[in-house]
Amino acid sequence: MKFIVNSQKYLLITANVLVALGLFFTVILRYFLKIDLFGIDELLLIPIFLLYFIGGAQGSYEQNHIRADLLESYITSEKTLNALKLFNQFFVLIVGGIIIYWSLNYLIWSYGAGGRTPGWKIPLYIPHGTILIGFILMVFYTLIQFIQQIKVVFRGA
Repeated sequence: MKFIVNSQKYLLITANVLVALGLFFTVILRYFLKIDLFGIDELLLIPIFLLYFIGGAQGSYEQNHIRADLLESYITSEKTLNALKLFNQFFVLIVGGIIIYWSLNYLIWSYGAGGRTPGWKIPLYIPHGTILIGFILMVFYTLIQFIQQIKVVFRGA
């Protein structure tokens, strides 16, 4: 799993640098040199999709995102809170499974339709594939957390 997490981090860093450089060169070329770089938005499509969906997977792995859980303010029983967390993760797994199914169908449709970007002719199934990969990783990390939460609830660990 460490390999997957490290790969995610390197992908995110690379995508961040590519997007920043792409936007930097766009501004320099367009506003200072008065040259329009044709299709830059198409070239940035893949790193932007990677940032969004692999970034979501990284957030799911790290679990240090902002939460607004009102129940934690009112429920004082640790057992009840742990049971609610377990139910929440189960619900996320169900919804995640549905989204994986939808994104797989979307990727299959995208591949079959043969769509390409207008300028650079980049196959659209490439950025659309990052949607599926991102959600698979998110559900994978949630499954690990779900199993850990089962241990907490039923073993009191």
